[in-house]
Amino acid sequence: MNSSLLKKLQNSQTKVKKKLKNKLNPKSAFGTLTDNEIAMVLAIRAKSLRLAQNKKQSDFAKEAQLSSPTTYSNYEQKGAISMINFIKVMRAFGRLEELEKLLLLTTKEEIEKLENKRVKRVVSVL
Repeated sequence: MNSSLLKKLQNSQTKVKKKLKNKLNPKSAFGTLTDNEIAMVLAIRAKSLRLAQNKKQSDFAKEAQLSSPTTYSNYEQKGAISMINFIKVMRAFGRLEELEKLLLLTTKEEIEKLENKRVKRVVSVL
């Protein structure tokens, strides 16, 4: 593929991503979104939090102890970031407690787990 076609493809992809970013609502329910849209919504929310704190991207990146200001800038623009860097961002926002709630058993799952243990005990006693 020649370089002019490659540039056209890259420009087209950039335009599509910008359209996606502009149409997303930061309050959207994740159940209605694709994985890429969820990533962008989180990036939009992060940007809003940073701006509410009146911080520049570069200052926030330092505070979050990211290896480069570009890492955070790319996150806000593209929605892509490593898990470790996402944790650093959440820590810098003071929002680690929100991560603590992820992937825990729900109340329903806890009850089912206890009921299964009880059933196993009853069966083993018989």
